[in-house]
Amino acid sequence: MKTTNITQLIESWIHVSPDFRFHDAPEGKKQAVARGNMLGNDTSDPDSEGSKVYSEPQNLPTAVASLLGHVQNRANFHPTSLSSEQLAVYFQDYIKEVDNTPFFALYKNEKTKSKYESKNYNVLIDQIVSLYDGISKSDENAMKESIANMAKSVFGKESKEDWKNIFSQSTIDMTNPLQPRIFIYYTTLHMKYEKGKSEINLQEYEVNRTEYVILPDLIRAYADKLANLDKKSVDDWMGDATSPERKGAKLCFDPLATSLV
Repeated sequence: MKTTNITQLIESWIHVSPDFRFHDAPEGKKQAVARGNMLGNDTSDPDSEGSKVYSEPQNLPTAVASLLGHVQNRANFHPTSLSSEQLAVYFQDYIKEVDNTPFFALYKNEKTKSKYESKNYNVLIDQIVSLYDGISKSDENAMKESIANMAKSVFGKESKEDWKNIFSQSTIDMTNPLQPRIFIYYTTLHMKYEKGKSEINLQEYEVNRTEYVILPDLIRAYADKLANLDKKSVDDWMGDATSPERKGAKLCFDPLATSLV
C-alpha cells in the first residue's frame, strides 16, 4: 500500500497544480465578490527574501499572505481579473484549496441563516461583524468599511432578475501573535433588485464562518521548500484578493455609523 508522508504532501502542494476542469455556471444567476484584509499588526520585514520569509517569526504575516496567494493560484480564484460571474464558478475551488493547505488547520465551521425583507444594509453588516470574536473597536470599524466596499462591487447594478450573490471575506488575524488565525466568511444573499434603483430587498442570507489555525512551526520547518513560492506582502495579497469596486456605486448609509445588535 502506497503511503504519503508530510514532506511529499507539502512538495506536491507547492509544485503540482490541481487538474482544472471546465466549470459550468451554477444554476440560476450567481455572482461573487471577494475581499482580503488583515487584523492586527504586520510585523514583516519588507526586505526579507527566500527562506527567511518563512523561517523568521516576525515575517509570519508575509508568509501567510504568500501561502494564500498560492491558494488562489491553485484554485484559479482571481478577484481582480475575473468577472463576478466567473468568480462564483471558482469559489468552491477556493474554499476547497484553503481546506487542503497543509499549513492551516480547520478549527471551526459555523452557519447563520436568516430571512427578512429590508433596504437597510446595516443589518447585514452588523450580522457579519458581530460574528468576529474579540476584535478591537478600530478593527471592527475596518471590518464594516471593508464589507461596505465589497458591497459596492455589486450594489448599484440595475437588474430585472433575482440574483444570488456571494460575499467572500478572507481575513488574516494577527491580533494575538501567539494564536494567528485565518477567517473565511462568506455570505450567500438571495437578492431582488428594484427596477431603476440601486436598492435591493434582501430576501434571505446565510453567513458561513470558517476559522483556521495557522501552524507557524510547520511553516518554519519547511521554509526552504516554501521559498519556491512567489512572495506576497500583506498589501500585495489584499490587492490580489479584492474585487474592484463598481465606479460610482454608492451605499445609502455610513458603514461606520452602524452599531452592533
